[in-house]
Amino acid sequence: MHTEQDPAEARLWGGTTLSARREARRVALLEAALDLIGEAGAGAVTMRAVCRKAGLTDRYFYESFSDRDALLDALYRQVAAEFLDPMTAFADADDPDRIRALAEALIDAVLNDPRKSRLFLVEPYSSTGLGQTSIAVMPSFTRLIQDHLFTHIQDPVKRRVAALTMAAGNAGMLAAWLNGTLRASRAQLVDHVVETITAYRTMYRG
Repeated sequence: MHTEQDPAEARLWGGTTLSARREARRVALLEAALDLIGEAGAGAVTMRAVCRKAGLTDRYFYESFSDRDALLDALYRQVAAEFLDPMTAFADADDPDRIRALAEALIDAVLNDPRKSRLFLVEPYSSTGLGQTSIAVMPSFTRLIQDHLFTHIQDPVKRRVAALTMAAGNAGMLAAWLNGTLRASRAQLVDHVVETITAYRTMYRG
């Protein structure tokens, strides 16, 4: 079915279309929110602060988001997908080398951008409105563990319990590392994740 394109959407201004400019503004607002989170936490994310950081007016904020909670929700889901994608690439194997590759992908995702890691692992525990978003998103991670790493566990209850406790334990460990209450090197974090995955994978083999 052919759909006519809105002439306003296709019109060029400064070499870009309206839709491209709108998307660029949306990206700038999300990036500004990430910077604020990195500097002072999600509590610092307000419409005015984000607009000031991005160099945009509130008109353009409301072009993309209904309020700051909608912005944080969109940002959290985007960051969660960025964490999930590299983990998925290594998850479907019963191989020590691939388990280590999975652990390295997870730890490197946390280390690569502290702003995103703080948003994903630390901020949902504060009163920022992210708790419900986190509850909605986290099942994607436990399903990955259940459906790829723990397929050999026949009892579905045991499989889910193992996935939930492993995901929660590692998330808590990484949150402690990010907030400074845990001092550990990258190698130590990777080794721990490898050992945790291996322990849970062997727990119910008998």
